Amino acid sequence: MRLLKKITDMEILNKEGITEAEPRFAARAVMVNDNNEIAVMYSPVFHLYSLPGGGIQDGENRREAVKREVLEETGYLCEIVQELGYVYENRAHCDFVQYSYYYVVKTAGLQGQTNLEEDERKSGMHVQWHSLEETIRLITDPVHDTVQKKFIQAKDRTALEEFLRVRKTD
Repeated sequence: MRLLKKITDMEILNKEGITEAEPRFAARAVMVNDNNEIAVMYSPVFHLYSLPGGGIQDGENRREAVKREVLEETGYLCEIVQELGYVYENRAHCDFVQYSYYYVVKTAGLQGQTNLEEDERKSGMHVQWHSLEETIRLITDPVHDTVQKKFIQAKDRTALEEFLRVRKTD
């Protein structure tokens, strides 16, 4: 899978620094439904819009992880349409490294139950469906108050930009 972007403290905080922390691996989705709308996870507690996805579990490959995460967070089974690429994050300020692997997926079937983690439930996280233009606006426009939100915003914006690019060439 192709590297889309490296995001470091320099980009987000304008500070030097690289960490050698043990990396976390995640699988994330630009998820499209039959109406050509994009799934966006919204947390009203944090006022944060993000793309569905999360950590890859032991014994799981990236494709299995993205399907599981989409099902857990949105309640939908999905089919992988294509790989988009990955974003590398190096957050020296908090000794954190993450590789986020992005896929384009489409819904497969009717929505079932979500299976959110406790912190996701407490934050009120739920799926919303928006046009591509609105999704881009929701994810890229806010001026966030925390470093973590700024990193999330930067990686999801990168994935959406790549989605737009590959969509124009299809």
